[in-house]
Amino acid sequence: MNMKNFLYVFCIGCLTCFTVFSVSAQDIHFSQYNNCSQLINPALTGQFETMMRGTILHRRQWRNIGSGFTTNGLDAQYKLLSVNNDNFLGFGLLLLQDAAGIAQQKSFMVKGTAAYNLVASDDDLISAGFQLGFEQRSMNFEGLAWDTQFNGITYDPTIDDRERFITTTRSFVDLATGFHWKHRAKRKYDLGYSIYHANQQITMVARGDDRMRVRQVFKGAWIKRYEHIDMKYDALVQRQGGANEVMLGATVEYRIGEESKYTDVRTASLARVGMYYRWKDAISPFIGFEYKRVAAISFGYDIRLAKMPFIDGRAGGPEIALTYLGLPARKRMKVVK
Repeated sequence: MNMKNFLYVFCIGCLTCFTVFSVSAQDIHFSQYNNCSQLINPALTGQFETMMRGTILHRRQWRNIGSGFTTNGLDAQYKLLSVNNDNFLGFGLLLLQDAAGIAQQKSFMVKGTAAYNLVASDDDLISAGFQLGFEQRSMNFEGLAWDTQFNGITYDPTIDDRERFITTTRSFVDLATGFHWKHRAKRKYDLGYSIYHANQQITMVARGDDRMRVRQVFKGAWIKRYEHIDMKYDALVQRQGGANEVMLGATVEYRIGEESKYTDVRTASLARVGMYYRWKDAISPFIGFEYKRVAAISFGYDIRLAKMPFIDGRAGGPEIALTYLGLPARKRMKVVK
């Protein structure tokens, strides 16, 4: 099968999967989603030029609602090169913790990821990944007010709220898988599809239906390279239950200094600036700097485009990512540049 036919089959398969699966609550997410690739597609694990990468992430939002929403994470990855050819394995560890609102709704997850990356040609990299992990979700129902406790005049906490909760903490094993294609010839682009929470069931409410809905992710990117500048355009579509998210992004990278194409004799630094647009919801401008493939920092801020009712101001928040890049590879891989 040539690459043109592969692209056709890949796109048809993604669209078919996207419409077949029945997909309510949204998962943890970051506006700068490329900083946490294991959360987007397991098949992306290991796709970078050094031998390892570790990223610490922090996101804060909705500070005007209760105690706000805070998300912290660690995305660590390691690449194992093969001996006889350029195919390689990528291994990852993902840790995420999320706390939200007055009810102290918390999520904690630890997941391991493995991906096999096949160099199909001088310009094409095809990868498949699998993720297995543990998730725990909890809530504190103390002090919550319900509409059934309204006595016709005022709120009365002594009235039975008629809510029946099975437990305040639930844990489960979670599965995810994904596929990705990266093309690096005269035209440079990526396409990927992944699915999370296959056949999962979790509920904290008696007779409830708060299942862990399947999350489907379709990701694409196009890169245009100039002498010292790279232009990157991203698109991300996610579906989970009744929630749909469409994000479009553009990033400009300026290379500072000279760089060897296939070796580490000379390594340039990068200055980044860009913006993501979450469809009919918010924009997220960001800036970043990477020092010679050793370390990087990125800072962004979500700005809501629509004012939320009953909330003062526009509920946005900062997002920051700190990345360490270590153990340079024996050679740079043309296909993943």
